[in-house]
Amino acid sequence: MPQSLFHPLPGGPMFAVAPEEAWPFLGALLNATGCGIALLDRELRPVWVNGALTSLSGMETRAYLGRPLVDVWPKVAFSLAPLLARALSGENVVEAPLTGVLAAGSGEKHLRVGLSPAHQAGVLAGVVLWVRDETERVREEARLREREAHMRSLADVACDGHFLHENGVVLDANRALAHLLGHDSPRELIGHHLVEWVAPEYRPAVMSAVARGVETPYEVMCVRRDGQRIPLEVLGKFVTWEGRQVRLAAIWDISGRKAAEERAERTEHFREQLLGVVGHDLRSPLESIQSGTSALQRLENLEEPQQRLVGHVAQAARRMERMIHELLDFTRARLSGGLPVRPEPLVLDRLVEKVLEERRQGHPGRTLLMETQGDLRGHWDAGRITQLADTLLGSVLQHSPEPTPVWLKLVGAVGGVTLSIRNDSLTVPQEEHATLFEPFRRGRPASAEGLGLGLFIARQVAVAHGGRLTVESSQGGTRFVVWLPRESFVR
Repeated sequence: MPQSLFHPLPGGPMFAVAPEEAWPFLGALLNATGCGIALLDRELRPVWVNGALTSLSGMETRAYLGRPLVDVWPKVAFSLAPLLARALSGENVVEAPLTGVLAAGSGEKHLRVGLSPAHQAGVLAGVVLWVRDETERVREEARLREREAHMRSLADVACDGHFLHENGVVLDANRALAHLLGHDSPRELIGHHLVEWVAPEYRPAVMSAVARGVETPYEVMCVRRDGQRIPLEVLGKFVTWEGRQVRLAAIWDISGRKAAEERAERTEHFREQLLGVVGHDLRSPLESIQSGTSALQRLENLEEPQQRLVGHVAQAARRMERMIHELLDFTRARLSGGLPVRPEPLVLDRLVEKVLEERRQGHPGRTLLMETQGDLRGHWDAGRITQLADTLLGSVLQHSPEPTPVWLKLVGAVGGVTLSIRNDSLTVPQEEHATLFEPFRRGRPASAEGLGLGLFIARQVAVAHGGRLTVESSQGGTRFVVWLPRESFVR
């Protein structure tokens, strides 16, 4: 190696920095993997390079020797030359970044370069160059930044704002949150405690959630910079940020949802009040009408046209009475969470037979058939079960063709009884099954007989007894199926 391993001591003779027995170790050190090393003369020509540098650059050793380094690496010469000049002036250059292509086909490298002047007898003898390859680390950092930017973009899309905090002190935030809180920049949030934007009545609950590390969504009332109050939904998670555990909180503005809920609640409350008032207030005049028509029907001196007129009025009064009962049942079901029932011992086929007989009288041209099987005893509310069976039977009769028969079947089994009502010519489209039992649905074609509450109340009757009501429909017809447990659970 042309350059000596001796260093002159000031004011004295030459002494070896390392004895000869240490040279093998120094050679091993100079050839250690992971750091490329080159010894340059005063003209900055490499006089020795280690294996790590040749591997890093992809160039053989002979390509280096005797040529200025800037000629060996022309594509980084513009950045390398100032560093070499600083070393020639006696400056130690430490950890200087260098990016570029060292040799054709080697690809772009991200390097850390160090340069130290080498002196002998007080005279500059050359420069020591060491190079560390940081390409993979730089690329990994770039990938991490890309992933971080991607995740931030996802967070911006998934929520209305997000921020990081430690024990309530904001560490970082996105611009959307700053704007939501009435600020121009996230910097105006950083370093402040989050309770500054929480309504006073919500602060104890929020601080409790922060202290306990709650990781389920909760609602909070926020106070913007301008004093406006807005409801928010918050979801917090523990994450690692700059080597420590902090909280990441996602924020959603639920002002629209809250306003819609309040409107729906007001509308529902008004409708229930209206239905309740109408249902109760109509009963008194209706009872007067029914009493009057009953008295007229008992008179013997009415002529035929008068009798028909009184009969029409009586029939209309009965329809009004049924509508009022439906309104009252609907109001009870909504206000109290279900219909009240009073179970008593019953034999179900006798009760259903009475309903069937009444419908036969009202539909003399229809064929109504009934089949029973098994034990049909149990505890049910007679009035409610009559209402259920009559509603289902009436619905099937109303919407099925006149000549087609209707089958009723009662089957007793372990634990309960099944009532089914079937017509083979009636079809309910599959897309209407989900809404068939909703209130105020009057079917197709719309019926003038009621308010569209019949099937809704029928299902409520089944549910009140601990049972269920379903519909099955295909090209082969439609069947309503009611299952009732023998012992009803009374709330």
